Amino acid sequence: MTDNSVGEIDIIGSWVEIGMACTALVAGVVLAIPLIKYVWRNKYKKNKCIWKELPTSDKFVRLHTKIHEYLTELRVVGDAARTQVMQFHNGGKFLDGSSMKRFSLTHESCRTGVSATRQERQDVILTMFSEMLEIVTANDCNPTLTSNLPDCHFKRHLESNHVIMFSIVPIRNSTGMSIIGCLSIEWCSWMKADEVIEEDIVPMMEEKRRYIEAELATQNI
Repeated sequence: MTDNSVGEIDIIGSWVEIGMACTALVAGVVLAIPLIKYVWRNKYKKNKCIWKELPTSDKFVRLHTKIHEYLTELRVVGDAARTQVMQFHNGGKFLDGSSMKRFSLTHESCRTGVSATRQERQDVILTMFSEMLEIVTANDCNPTLTSNLPDCHFKRHLESNHVIMFSIVPIRNSTGMSIIGCLSIEWCSWMKADEVIEEDIVPMMEEKRRYIEAELATQNI
């Protein structure tokens, strides 16, 4: 009979045990792959989630309800047709890899009988609204007549929504360093526009802008 031992070690038995251990290890890895994929996929989705708070959470509801209250108060006191908050965001890339800059209307308050504009102000490319951006960065709360704008896409956009006069100011992030969106108020009637007192609108816009900036800053806490 062939001796398969070296000293006290059974060579054949050791190789069989090593083979069984390797087989068990491979089988374990194969069985674990679906679980690993599931955990990774859920973690990736969680990281990709656009909400830090679920839209059903008390914090989310309170925050955005408060913003709508500020807009409604500004619209009513200013006797305007609409008040809105628009926020800037990325959305895709150009062929050279640079990010596309866009904006979306996230909050809007409208007078009864005035059409909402949220559908046509979603995921809009900012390059089409360069004149609007110039007004936003100027940080001037004084109302502007739509008719005084140069012929541009922004002017035609306002005219299509029957905007006679408007005021639009930047909304900044919690540090006050970056513009993340804008607050606007619109009048769609010559009678209402004629009654606007600039000395009253300017402090109202500045006040509501500060409140809305404070509310939006809590999203990142």
